[in-house]
Amino acid sequence: MEHAHHLDDLAIFARLVEAGSLRRGSTALRMPVATISRRLQKLETALGCKLLQRGGNGFALTEAGREYYDRLKPMLLELSTQLHEIDQRQSQCVGLLRVGMPVNLAVQWLDRFLSDFMTRYPRIDLHVTLSNRTLDQQEAPFDVAIRVGKQTQKSLMVKRLTGTWLVLCCAPAYLARRAAPTAPDQLIDHDLIVARPLTTWRFRHPQNGAVETFGVSGRFSVDEMELATRMIVNGHGIGLIPNSMIAGHLKKGNLAPLLTEWETDQRDFYAVWHESDFMPMRQRVFIDELTHFAATNPPDV
Repeated sequence: MEHAHHLDDLAIFARLVEAGSLRRGSTALRMPVATISRRLQKLETALGCKLLQRGGNGFALTEAGREYYDRLKPMLLELSTQLHEIDQRQSQCVGLLRVGMPVNLAVQWLDRFLSDFMTRYPRIDLHVTLSNRTLDQQEAPFDVAIRVGKQTQKSLMVKRLTGTWLVLCCAPAYLARRAAPTAPDQLIDHDLIVARPLTTWRFRHPQNGAVETFGVSGRFSVDEMELATRMIVNGHGIGLIPNSMIAGHLKKGNLAPLLTEWETDQRDFYAVWHESDFMPMRQRVFIDELTHFAATNPPDV
């Protein structure tokens, strides 16, 4: 007989002994007396011995029952202590939190949030992994990740934080030597700066409903938005960049928007995490604080 199969029944037996009667045991366990009696009979049958000598509403421990209880009591106490410690650790804002996010969002938008979060929660250690690729759990295990664009992975919980839009732009220096395009299909005749993974450019005309979608390859292609932006600012070509990254350049005149009568895609930012039955407090407060920060500090300001 494997006792592990009857751990729940053994725990009921121990709680009943501590209660001192079936009635008080029923109240403590929130379980009907009939159910407790049935579980005890099942346990006694499995153990092959009598644990309790019943009489009316009372009972007395048999010799075997006393031996089982004496052995069970310290183990159950130790288990209760350990579970309490685990619960305390999980419920308090303490411990390691693994976070993944794109490089540019971290450096240009979320750096202040991360700094403020560390100040407010000095007992939470942040392990941040920066990558412009969508890393899986094996490459970079995370508790919370910030991702860009529509999320299709069904195993993840998703919370939209905020968003920005894409801006087709170039530097005044580029326009000094090349005429500005007046329609999306004219872009094929221009030098393009491609910031991967934005390799499909989509334009919609709100008045006539026309949609232009095409894959792009450029004179310069890179998987890092900041470097792509610098190449555009330096006059090397036309690029499609999130407004959150170039709002300052647009205000200063370093970049000029193109095809402004056409609409481009929205780029949404999401917090994602793995679904579980219990969320540690450090993870919960990070998501809550991040949501508040994104709502009050949009990245294109």
